Amino acid sequence: MNEEVFSLKAQYKLINQRFISNGWITVYRGHHEEEEVDTGIYCLLVKPEYLEEYMKNSDWGIHWGSEGHPSIITHFRDGRSITEYFRFGEEGLEPFIYPKWFTHVKERYVDVSQEFVNYFKLYEKTTSKQKRNYYFIDDSGDAEEVINVSEREVRIKQKFMVEYLAVRKIHLSLCFDFMVVTDQVGAGAAYVEKDEDFVGETFNYNHLMRLVPGIGKGNFQSWIIGKTLLKYDPSKSNNFHFEVDDETNESFIIGYNDDGSEKLVPCHSEEHKFFTPVFFKKEVLNKYYDHPEKYKVDGFHISSSFITLKMDNNHEDYVMVFLNDLKMLPQREQLHWKHHNIAPQPGMGLSGAYYDTMVLGNWARDSDSADVRFKAKYLTFNKKWFDKFGWHFYKEQVGADQKHFHALHVPSENSVTSFSDQLLILVKLTIDSLNEEMLVKDLPKVDNEKGIAKLERFLDYHGCRIADMITFLRNLQDLRSGMIAHRFSSSNKNLKKAVAYFGLTEEKYQEVALDIFIQSLYILNTLTALFLDKEKDED
Repeated sequence: MNEEVFSLKAQYKLINQRFISNGWITVYRGHHEEEEVDTGIYCLLVKPEYLEEYMKNSDWGIHWGSEGHPSIITHFRDGRSITEYFRFGEEGLEPFIYPKWFTHVKERYVDVSQEFVNYFKLYEKTTSKQKRNYYFIDDSGDAEEVINVSEREVRIKQKFMVEYLAVRKIHLSLCFDFMVVTDQVGAGAAYVEKDEDFVGETFNYNHLMRLVPGIGKGNFQSWIIGKTLLKYDPSKSNNFHFEVDDETNESFIIGYNDDGSEKLVPCHSEEHKFFTPVFFKKEVLNKYYDHPEKYKVDGFHISSSFITLKMDNNHEDYVMVFLNDLKMLPQREQLHWKHHNIAPQPGMGLSGAYYDTMVLGNWARDSDSADVRFKAKYLTFNKKWFDKFGWHFYKEQVGADQKHFHALHVPSENSVTSFSDQLLILVKLTIDSLNEEMLVKDLPKVDNEKGIAKLERFLDYHGCRIADMITFLRNLQDLRSGMIAHRFSSSNKNLKKAVAYFGLTEEKYQEVALDIFIQSLYILNTLTALFLDKEKDED
């Protein structure tokens, strides 16, 4: 032990910081065996009318183990005995942290004020009673950690505590107990006998250094005990996390001013509230495609449990949203869209699919975007196939594969990573999902036959030889295997052939991906014409 440890220099710093670090407050801490300083941090709430009396001494008022638990107190009034129930044992003080120790199972854990949890509607994620995290879910569905609980420590995000104290108009007392016991060598020159009080408007504590025979491994004790305050801020008592400022709306580019500068208009504009188009880069959708467990994206909407936005996602190069529809988004979400906002260019406008469907209300047109059209066709094709033949051509997607389906899209940027991610999903949905068992159910068994070969025999059996389709699928499979499923090798002949087949270069990832979607859509249309429409004609 060095002299700084014995003098509790680091603990003075913690007290002065009110146990705040990087936006978090430590409101509870129990002693860890491996630490040199025996540490105790506790907290409680103090009503303003009791604060002056409470700060007259260094006593905590409530100590862990008692936690100000409900009490039944009998007293005499007007000559008669009266028994009353008190929510908290100490008048004017309220516990916030509840350390618990159950001797019969030798288990300890810590609870946090349920009122605080309920106020912010925090979501609890539990590993065990000893390890819990609480999250605030905002209007966009994003989670922010607010409380971190371990067996011997509780930390709370400062901004949430500040709001809670302000709206309740109550103060937080941060109580502490730091002690070091050592021998003369450990104390060194830092030992100076003292019994010193530190008293101010927001703190009251004592530092004691003394010789105490027989209290541990040595006789030299350094001990700080007391409390410091985090007072509520009256200026924030009317600011609430759940209030939405209707005036806080972002401005978006809708065209150009007479001087050639971009014309920015707030999305809640009354002047431009009817069918004013705003355009965005396709990259704006990556955030939503990357989280299919949370968002669903189609040709006309983005939707989740928290937001719904109508949009025209039926173009290859951009996304269109009507200006006033953007005001339905939380401001943070508006900022995301604003970052991808682009000025209108000649040729930009509503797609025919969006105009017919969302403006005229006629569900008559397919999407003009290959990925949107492919996904819609994939679902309807598989359903119609099942209705006709009693089995699915593509095995139904379950679990994570459903989320991958929602995430499928033409890459919005020309990168190998985006290309590979979407290629992997597309092959999984098509080649890997072929219902191989049913395709060859009525055909002779062939040993070691793979999915594409089974499809080819199925088509031959029905008198449909489509060499181009099979060639495309085999090259698609080789491309996936060579680029993703196995370690990349420049000597891979099948990969080289597939790269040449698709004309894939570093400059054409996005272009090739679009072509693969179009050809995959062509396969669905071809199978529909050969089997589903044909069956209908024969009826």
